[in-house]
Amino acid sequence: MLEHNEHNYNHLQYTKNSQTGDKRSRPLTTAAIVCSTIAISTICCLYLSVICGVLGIIFALLSKGGELTMSQNAKAALWISVFAIFLSITLVAGSFLIVIMRYGSLEAFWNAYMEMVNAYMAGP
Repeated sequence: MLEHNEHNYNHLQYTKNSQTGDKRSRPLTTAAIVCSTIAISTICCLYLSVICGVLGIIFALLSKGGELTMSQNAKAALWISVFAIFLSITLVAGSFLIVIMRYGSLEAFWNAYMEMVNAYMAGP
């Protein structure tokens, strides 16, 4: 009888320990990697890159589950997403800076653009 109770106790301990193992979410880590890859490969498309970058950060943070640390893949996805957002915003800010330096203002750029469009539409 004692041997039977001991067996049940060991089985309960094993089940309890296996359930309290690593709580990190592999599907969320995979989603973070996919979103960060899309974000870094589309840095020229501001909206898509920023949206995928933010999703990559969120998924990477959620992949921790109940653990205190992230997996190495989730950390990599987090940093790639942050880098992609930074590059996208830097690219757009640099473009505006170049336009302002070249034309003096956005209004002057718009006027020059409309002149080019009207010249193109007029034809030869």
